[in-house]
Amino acid sequence: MKKIIIILFSIIMIVPTFVSAHTSLSTSNPSEGQVVTENLEQIILTFATTIEELSTMELVKDGNVIPLEGIKVEQKHLMGTVTKPLENGSYKIQWKIVGEDGHPIKGEINFVVQIEQNGVESNPVTPEDSAVNQGDDSQTDQGEEKSEEQNIASDAVENTDNQNNNLSSIMFVPFIIILIIILGIVLLFFTKKKKS
Repeated sequence: MKKIIIILFSIIMIVPTFVSAHTSLSTSNPSEGQVVTENLEQIILTFATTIEELSTMELVKDGNVIPLEGIKVEQKHLMGTVTKPLENGSYKIQWKIVGEDGHPIKGEINFVVQIEQNGVESNPVTPEDSAVNQGDDSQTDQGEEKSEEQNIASDAVENTDNQNNNLSSIMFVPFIIILIIILGIVLLFFTKKKKS
């Protein structure tokens, strides 16, 4: 009987320590859902605990990987340099890390690049053309804004789903602990009945 109690107590003490040992993303530049309006030169992800050298990340736009230069790990930080200016659009940082406990963890950060283009127009526009095209341009701009808002909204929903999946996996552990305790009590109850 004492052995069962000691085993149950050990499990209760070990499992929460094991769960808390898993590291998680604390901050990032750019952050989730951020609209970047200036040239992005470096991506920095900061985690809750020290991460291993095997950790890496990729920058993805429309399914295409954009090369990052000099991806490196410095204790809690995962950093990569953006080699050339990013075009406007939606991007994902897909990261994979190995925490201090050796447990692999992955995730993604969605952000949007929206930098004003200050290019010189090659075709001069007359006042008549400007008045005619102004209505078309405003409709195009509204359409682009709506599609970007929809992309941001869908990315936010996707990220919420990922967070919910992580939360459900964390909530699964206490459920297992409670189940083990109940089984231990039932087992203890039946062994006492057999002895008496």
